[in-house]
Amino acid sequence: IASKMAERIDYRGYRLEVGPVGKGWRAAIYAPGSTSPLPESPATLEKSSKDEIVAEAKRIIDARLNK
Repeated sequence: IASKMAERIDYRGYRLEVGPVGKGWRAAIYAPGSTSPLPESPATLEKSSKDEIVAEAKRIIDARLNK
């Protein structure tokens, strides 16, 4: 997300860049050392809360780490 609006969150070694998209939110998930986001990074164009998309991103990271 090349937006100044993006917020960076570090979680379990991964980096989340959360920013608005449409009426909703996108959370780009970056694996440690990666420069491109994971393909399963969540986004919603519908009206939603930032907290929801961050929680979804954290669930995706948790699932990857618990394999």
